[in-house]
Amino acid sequence: MRKILSLKQKIFTPLFLIATNVFSQNVVTVTDCNLNGWVKQTQPGTSLTFKNGVGTPPLGKGSIEFSSPNVNFVRFRNTAYNNTPLSSITEFGYSTYVQNREDNVDVNYVILLIDKNNDGVTDDNLVFDPRYQSQPYTTNHFPDQGKSQVGVWQYWDMLHGLWWPGPPPKPDPDHGGPVFTLAEYIAQNPNARIINDPALGGGGIRLTGGAVPGIFAPNFIGNADNFRIGVNGVTTIYDFEFTTANAGEDKNVIYGYGSNCTMLNGVAAGGVAPYTYLWSGGSTPNAASTEVCPVDTTTYTLTVTDANGCVRTDDVTVNVNDVRCGRKMDKVKVCHRGREICVAKAFVPLLLKHGFTLGSCPQKLCDNMNSEPDKETTELAAQLRLSNYPNPFTASTRIEYELPDDGNVSIKVFDLFGREIATLVNGNKKQGKYYVDFGSAGLQAGIYYYRLTLSSGADFFTQTNKMVIAH
Repeated sequence: MRKILSLKQKIFTPLFLIATNVFSQNVVTVTDCNLNGWVKQTQPGTSLTFKNGVGTPPLGKGSIEFSSPNVNFVRFRNTAYNNTPLSSITEFGYSTYVQNREDNVDVNYVILLIDKNNDGVTDDNLVFDPRYQSQPYTTNHFPDQGKSQVGVWQYWDMLHGLWWPGPPPKPDPDHGGPVFTLAEYIAQNPNARIINDPALGGGGIRLTGGAVPGIFAPNFIGNADNFRIGVNGVTTIYDFEFTTANAGEDKNVIYGYGSNCTMLNGVAAGGVAPYTYLWSGGSTPNAASTEVCPVDTTTYTLTVTDANGCVRTDDVTVNVNDVRCGRKMDKVKVCHRGREICVAKAFVPLLLKHGFTLGSCPQKLCDNMNSEPDKETTELAAQLRLSNYPNPFTASTRIEYELPDDGNVSIKVFDLFGREIATLVNGNKKQGKYYVDFGSAGLQAGIYYYRLTLSSGADFFTQTNKMVIAH
């Protein structure tokens, strides 16, 4: 039979502990790089780590994870409230998330080290355990906050909830031990205050997972976030976050046509500014961004160090599409309908306008090409004839061409730098043989190119030849 702590004069219960009075709030981010008054305390086999997630935490993106596979204690202790009177507390609560447990009541709980008479000695360990915040423990005397669940974030109101004096061998509520609210405890112990006790491990507020066998089961994994404590109406909210270094999303660049350079932009969060940044392959102190120009697919590592010396790293990969081709690697690979062509750089813009893509054809596209249309296209391309005579020439040359199909035809002349010199043909023509003359008047001696393009339905053909104007 559990007991309710007897009170001779409940009318003396402090009114500010009956309702939550919050005048202002201050959010403090707690990370591995800046614990902000918290201290990790683990035992062999246990772990206490900051994580992104789990689920959707009530604050930010992260939480702190308690893992106790062997039933040992794992604690996160706050040292910032030494000598804080219990009567000054105006808000008190936290959120939990259970990932795994073998006992259906195991969940993160809180212990307060209490000095009742201001003599610097711990007199009581007050325990708030979510397992006792619902029926049959609450009856009408305490608010029913529901049973703890797996895979759900839940908030626990410690200011108005059920407490009991621990730890064992004092009886818990399951074994008839006394239970009470903080207001009831303060009414009997008006000078009670939180105390940091080095002999009992330090910080007077213990956020705990795991326990002794018989109270907790093995293989407990639980998370906590949104720890709130208000003192005289000013609430501090602790947001547990995983410190991050983010090198950004992977990027793609082209090598062999245009620039292969790109900016990498790093971001740091959760530590103490100022940050220093170091990118593998080159240092840019105090700069989150750096420009890289890889010629092969490369993974870059960003290392971020905060003012406390906490180090985090992240990787980003720059994928390089090498489109160079030709004997001198001075031309560009383009793909059209599963066919790969090596062309001069000057012709790439026009080809891209006609549906060509830079680089090699995707293997899947090549594999899925219908064999008959591909064969027909190949045969048509083979019938496309283009030549000029004489070559080299001084005054003029005749360009002869044969079209394998009806379509729109263009013949243009370019100089060695890819600049267009003349348009000799531009219009629709029937299948057949044609010629056009080109004169050298006004042009300097040297190398020139002429290009024929034929658009015929869904097919697009192009051929480029070189001609030389002699002295």
